[in-house]
Amino acid sequence: MSGSPPSRTRLSLLFLTVLLDLVGFGIVLPLLPFYATRFGASGTQVGLLVTVYSLAQLVTAPVWGRLSDRRGRRPILLIGLAGSTVSYLVFAWADSLWVLFLSRVMAGIGGATVPVAQAYIADVTPPERRAGNLGLIGAAFGIGFIVGPALGGTLAVLSPHAPGLGAAVLCGVNGVLAFFFLPESLPPEERHLLAQTHKRGRWQALRGALAHPATLRLLVLFFLFNMAFAAMQPTFPLFGARRFGLTERDVGHLFALLGTVSAAVQGLLVRRLVPRLGEVRLIRWASLPFCGGLLLLGYSPSLSALLVALALLALGFGGTLPAMTSLLSRAAAPAIQGSVLGVGQSVGSLARIAGPFLAGVVYDVGGMAWPYWTSALLAGMAALVALSLTHHQLSQSA
Repeated sequence: MSGSPPSRTRLSLLFLTVLLDLVGFGIVLPLLPFYATRFGASGTQVGLLVTVYSLAQLVTAPVWGRLSDRRGRRPILLIGLAGSTVSYLVFAWADSLWVLFLSRVMAGIGGATVPVAQAYIADVTPPERRAGNLGLIGAAFGIGFIVGPALGGTLAVLSPHAPGLGAAVLCGVNGVLAFFFLPESLPPEERHLLAQTHKRGRWQALRGALAHPATLRLLVLFFLFNMAFAAMQPTFPLFGARRFGLTERDVGHLFALLGTVSAAVQGLLVRRLVPRLGEVRLIRWASLPFCGGLLLLGYSPSLSALLVALALLALGFGGTLPAMTSLLSRAAAPAIQGSVLGVGQSVGSLARIAGPFLAGVVYDVGGMAWPYWTSALLAGMAALVALSLTHHQLSQSA
């Protein structure tokens, strides 16, 4: 990779690219339930509005991952940023529920490039440092949830169109910066070599990696934790408004708290804890505050209890996500890194389809606390799966 910037510089540039994209995502996400209810949406329809975003990611993430293995990471990231920009413009001028749904489908297609960013990190990072550096993606998510919701709540006061326009401008500027400053992590000669070496065996290698029992357990773990976290998101603004009288700005600030803790955990703690505990033990320990936060969230009798619940939830999810992604990348040979991580993203997307839909249904049927108790049950199931997982089994699947 002669002529390329040092790996630390490239990671910094990628972090900035992902961060700005996720700030735009964070601007829009907490406002979706409010916008949907203005068009007469029920709790189930609010859940579906979040679900279609993940459904689009489920379909397109493996495609982006495979294309990035063959064509390089950079062009796929640029395409995703362009798609996200257009989706936010559609969101800004949505005048009906179906247009709102359309904007989320487009955003899901553009945002399905996260595994490409993860593969970029795997390209330039040795395995022993991968969990810490993959935590940068999680930290970008966390900071996106700090800045985005707070900015979105402020812009919503100015105009209903302002949050979408602000997200579109931010994402468009991000695309321009990435075009000029983000280098490619797979030079042409390496892509050519991988294509020649693995052209015939790529699909067999991918199927072999995914058929290994330990990898399948990891994907189940990925599904359950993501489903648990996704199930609390769409109904939380409605829950906060009904139980505590929270406004759009208040909800934005609470999502910012969630992002602050998650960013600190994924950007700072994970890289220190993984060398001491390993990814598997970190997942097991982090599942405790994950479950506890969800249980407390449903029971929370006061705003202070709600804040503690969100902090615990962010601590748990912030510890599990980069560790699971690191383990999944270790289970993949270099030539199928993007493909396997794309499958992982699709599994996460499937979880983010099922979670919000389930949350919307139990919100309508059981009451406003049931989405969080259901999420706690899912996280508990994930913790049980984590007990059966070992590093040795995963290393054998690579």
